[in-house]
Amino acid sequence: MEKKLSLRTNYRLQKTLRFVLIALVIGWLIFSFLLYPNVDLIRTTLFQDGKLQVNPIIQVFTSSRVQKSLWNSFILAISLTLTVNILGIFQVLILDYFNIKGNKWLSVAYHAPLICNGMVLVLAYNFVYGGNGFLTTVFTRLFPDMNPLWFQGFWAVLIEMTFSGTSNHIMIVRDALHAIDYQTIEAAQSMGIKPWRVLIKVVLPTLRPSLFAASILTFITGVSAFATPQVLGGPEFETINPLVRSFANTLTTRHYAAILAIFLGIVTIIVMTFSNYIERRKNYRSVSKTKIPLRKQNIQSAKVRIPVTILAHLIAILQVLPLFFVVLFSFMSAKDLYAGKISFARFTLDNYKTVFNSTLGARPVLTSLIYSAVSSIAIVALMLFIGRIITKYKNRLTRTLEAVLQIPWFLPSTLIALAMVMTFSAPKAFLGNRVLTGTLYLLPIGYMVIKTPYTLRMIKAAYATLDESIEEAAKNLGASSMKTYVKVLLPILWPDVLSVFLLNFIGLLGEYSLSVFLFHPRYQPLGVALNAAASPDATPEAAMLSFVYAVLIMAISTLTILFIYNRKGKIKK
Repeated sequence: MEKKLSLRTNYRLQKTLRFVLIALVIGWLIFSFLLYPNVDLIRTTLFQDGKLQVNPIIQVFTSSRVQKSLWNSFILAISLTLTVNILGIFQVLILDYFNIKGNKWLSVAYHAPLICNGMVLVLAYNFVYGGNGFLTTVFTRLFPDMNPLWFQGFWAVLIEMTFSGTSNHIMIVRDALHAIDYQTIEAAQSMGIKPWRVLIKVVLPTLRPSLFAASILTFITGVSAFATPQVLGGPEFETINPLVRSFANTLTTRHYAAILAIFLGIVTIIVMTFSNYIERRKNYRSVSKTKIPLRKQNIQSAKVRIPVTILAHLIAILQVLPLFFVVLFSFMSAKDLYAGKISFARFTLDNYKTVFNSTLGARPVLTSLIYSAVSSIAIVALMLFIGRIITKYKNRLTRTLEAVLQIPWFLPSTLIALAMVMTFSAPKAFLGNRVLTGTLYLLPIGYMVIKTPYTLRMIKAAYATLDESIEEAAKNLGASSMKTYVKVLLPILWPDVLSVFLLNFIGLLGEYSLSVFLFHPRYQPLGVALNAAASPDATPEAAMLSFVYAVLIMAISTLTILFIYNRKGKIKK
C-alpha cells in the first residue's frame, strides 16, 4: 500500500515538475520574442528617461513628407477596400452563382493571387507595365510620345493591389456562398421576385459577415502596404511603410521609423477592435441549413449575359497576363527582354542553369527554402503543443495565453521587425547576453512570430473536430497519454497539420515586409532578392534571375494549393 502511495506521489511530482518546466519554456518564448521587443520599442522610443518624449512625435507628424505618406496610405486603404470588394464579389458570383461559359478557366485565373502574390506579383507588374517593362517598351516604340512612366503612382498601386487582393474573397466569401441553402433562393423565386432582386435582397445579405471580414483585412493591407508602393508608387506616391524603411536605414532617424511603426500598429489595433465589436454586436442570421446545395443561375437576358461573360474573361486575362509574361521572361535573354522582342526560337534555359549551377544564383532559393521550412515546422510543432493545452484545459490561464498569442495579428510586420532589430541589437540577459540582430537566427524567429496567430487558429480548429470518445477508448485499452496522442490523435490531425505547414511555407517563400529588416546580408531571401531586381539600379542579370525565382515560387505554390484542394475534395466525398 505504501509503495503504491509512493509511486502515485512520485508520478504527481513528476507531472507537476513537467508542467512547471513547460510553463517556464512557453513563458520565456512569449516574453523574449513577442512581448519584450514590442514593449521595449515603445519604452525606448516614447519614454526615454521615464518620461513621455513629445518632441520626436511632434517632429514626425508635422513633417510634410510624413503627412503626405499618411494621407496616401489612408486614401489607398479606403480605395482598395472599395475596388477589391467590387472585383472580389464579381469573381465569386461568376465562379459559383452564375452559370458562365469557361468556368474552369475562370477558376484557374481567379485563383492566381493565391499562386502568385506578394513581391512576386509586384515584380511581374513592374516588368510588364513599368518604366522599363516589356509592354511599355512595345507601346513606346509604337507611340513615341507616350510617357514610359504611365504605370506609376496611385493608380498603378491601386490596380496591382486590387487584382492581388481578391484572395480573401476567393477563400472566405466563396465558402460563405457555398453555405447558402438553395431553398431560400427557390422560395424567393416562387414569390415572383426577379433574379437580380434575389441576388441583392437574399444572397448578398447572407454574405455580409464574410464580406465585412474581407473588407477589414483589405483595409489593413492597404494601410500597411509596403512592396507595391515602394516599387510602383514612384516618388509621388509614398506610403507609411516605405517611409518607415527609409527612416530605419540610418541610426539618426531610426526612432522616427519606430514612431511611425507604432502609429501604424495603433491604427491596426483600433480597426481590429472595431471589427470585433461590430461582429459581436451584429446578430447576423445565416440562411444556410446545408440541406440543398447552391445551384448556379442562368442569366436569361442575352443583353446582360454576353457583356458579363466578356467582362469575366477580360478580368481573367488581365489577372493571368503578368504571370504569363514572367514565365516567358524566364526563358528569354536580357537583351531580348529590354528590347521588347519575343522570339520563341531564341528561348533558352541559361537563366535556370545560372540559378541551379551557381552557388550565388541558388543562394536566395536555398535560403528561403530553409528559412521557410524550418520556421513552418517549428511554429506548427509549437502550436500543436500549445493548441492541445488550450483546447484541453479551458480556464482563465489558457484564455490569457491564447489572447497573448494573437498579438502579432494586431501588429504590422514592420513594427514587429523594428522591435526585434532595435531590441536585440544589444546583449540581453534572458538570451544569455547574446546579440541577435544581424545573425542568421533573427529572421526565422520573426517568421515564427508573424505566423503564430494563424497557425494557432487553424490547429485549434483541427483539435475541435476530434471526437473525445476516441481518446477515452485508447486510454481504456491501457495506452498512455503520450502514446494515445502519437498513435491515435496525431494521425487524425495530420492532414490539417500538413495543410497548415504548407500554407505557412508558401506564404513565407516570397515574404518581404519582415525579411527586408531582419535578413542576414550574406543570405538574401527570395522576397528581398525580388525587390532588389525590381529597383532601377538592378543589373539585367539580376532581373533575369528574379524571373526564375518567381517561377519557382509559383510552381511550389501551385502544387501546394492543388494538394490542399485535392485533400479537401476527398474529405467532402
